[in-house]
Amino acid sequence: MEIGLEYRYFESMSELRKSKRIPFSAPIEQILIYQNDYPKLGGHEIFDAKALDLSPSGIACETQAKIFPASMVYFIFSVPTQEGSRRIGCDGYVVRSRLEGKNFVLGIHFMDLSEEDQAIIDDYIESRGQSSNY
Repeated sequence: MEIGLEYRYFESMSELRKSKRIPFSAPIEQILIYQNDYPKLGGHEIFDAKALDLSPSGIACETQAKIFPASMVYFIFSVPTQEGSRRIGCDGYVVRSRLEGKNFVLGIHFMDLSEEDQAIIDDYIESRGQSSNY
């Protein structure tokens, strides 16, 4: 008896992505990990990070901090606008974390962007007009 399972090999993560993703190199001012994820720290922990790419639904970044998938974080970054730049702070959910060399590469899903901040990110991505296979 044959079971109807189909396996598919994906060449890259870009085939699985739902949103357009562009290269985005900018410092992330801070990543704050919520206390519940690191209870032994007696509060929260703040780390530096550098953005790698940006999509309407999230951001990838690298940091020296070992931040686990499923961690809830708060982070701040700036997006260029026609008027200069817009500082955006929001909660996020770490969907992936992998070690690359000495740093961890995180994929963070936006949790609570305002409509205005979402529009700024969407406009910026559209203005760049390219997609990344990261």
